[in-house]
Amino acid sequence: MVAPMNRRREERAAEAAAGRSGTRSSRGSWLTAAAIARVAGGEVVRRGSAAATVTTDSRAECTGKLFVALRGENHDGHRFVMDAIRRGAAGLLIDRPLAELPELAELGRLAPPFLVQVPDTGKALLDLAAEHRRRHRAKVIGITGSCGKTSTKEWLGAVLASAMPTVRSPGSYNNQIGVPLTLFSIDPETRAAVVEIGTNAPGEIAQLTAVARPDVGIVTCVAAAHLQGLGSLEGVAREKAALPLGLPEEGLCILNGDDAACRAMAAVAKAKVQFTSVSRPADWFATEVRFHALGTTFLLQGERPVTLPRLGTHNVYNALAVIAAASHLGMAEEHILRALAAVPSAARRLEPKLAGGVTIFDDTYNMNPQSAKAALQALAGLCAAGRRIVVFGEMLELGAQSEALHRDLGAEVVRSRQDLLVCIGDGARAIAEGAIASGMPAANVHLVADVASALALLLTIVKDGDRVLCKASRRVALDRLVDRLLVELGGVGGHAAMECN
Repeated sequence: MVAPMNRRREERAAEAAAGRSGTRSSRGSWLTAAAIARVAGGEVVRRGSAAATVTTDSRAECTGKLFVALRGENHDGHRFVMDAIRRGAAGLLIDRPLAELPELAELGRLAPPFLVQVPDTGKALLDLAAEHRRRHRAKVIGITGSCGKTSTKEWLGAVLASAMPTVRSPGSYNNQIGVPLTLFSIDPETRAAVVEIGTNAPGEIAQLTAVARPDVGIVTCVAAAHLQGLGSLEGVAREKAALPLGLPEEGLCILNGDDAACRAMAAVAKAKVQFTSVSRPADWFATEVRFHALGTTFLLQGERPVTLPRLGTHNVYNALAVIAAASHLGMAEEHILRALAAVPSAARRLEPKLAGGVTIFDDTYNMNPQSAKAALQALAGLCAAGRRIVVFGEMLELGAQSEALHRDLGAEVVRSRQDLLVCIGDGARAIAEGAIASGMPAANVHLVADVASALALLLTIVKDGDRVLCKASRRVALDRLVDRLLVELGGVGGHAAMECN
């Protein structure tokens, strides 16, 4: 158990969590050329001073850092080694032969970074991150799930930072690059590290769990997401179960007890398991969930009133997971709830914005079937004089089940009693068809070609008092629609008041 730190360190902890701590000194760093070569199975080509930390971006400040030249489908970091050197890199990690990098002949007349060559810089980055994590005492909390992992990570990171030096994944740093870079933000004073772990293909969560070695694991839910890579809902569940499977016996596994696939993961976890629920008694549960002008209220353990400044039952699940993890790490319940209530809403995640007399719910960060249904339920739970207008774009990476899942979402629009539906792009056509097939009048369903057409349509139909939900997969870029609506309707960009149900 990690005890909370005193108030004198809270400000520094919050800065670390927000990534504002600046470049660290290389004094005492283990990132020497010899150590890097040993851990990553490489060869020291040129020696130099130790690096303070690691970067993969030659466009950013590189002073005192090890620049790892990664290769991907559309880029090769080896093309930018000289940029990294000019920006002050203390060392270079490469996997191309020196003969293919003639520009490094200039090293002799520049500041002397060390140089290590390895067979694969991508694998080396993971190996180095695993070693860095091993060398530090911070408790690591790993978070995965089909929906809610980024919000849960942000809330838990903020709550823990109010009591102890904490770092958390910036943005959605949840892949083979983001997870290692998050781990490298751990320093000797860090007491907790909140790491988001994502996946697009089988085996990725197991790999990243082995690198991060979490002490606490959270699985938010299992839903139809990334089916193109994972194949089926069963494939998603198998992939997510790699996190509980990788937890130590003395650790804690926090599972969504209302999700059958999550609940089943308890069978593979060696760690202690705690369940969350909004439908039954559990280790951490909520009752009497309702939406109102301040967000969402529920009774924790059926007794203690809690208000979250954000909408949706899905956010109650996120909050319960945060409470469970923070309690395990030694925070008092009173402190947890106070910090949770103060956490700002995550940008573009069911974020209410006022545009004249219209409330726009900006949920454009991303979209899969379950997150879309959660947003519809939240919208349905609000009552007001105006209409409920839903603007949906396509859901991506759903593989062979894509059309069926889009049609089912259209049916959910009807089941949740929405008034108007606007679908953008041919990929969202099945949503419109599903809504009409389920009984929504065709006159209330609009299929438009693109964001510009959707904007033009909405400007002709929205009225004061209406609530407009905007949601699509990130690559659809529906955030542009929200931003233009705010401008055209005279939006103030702030949070709107909402009436209770």
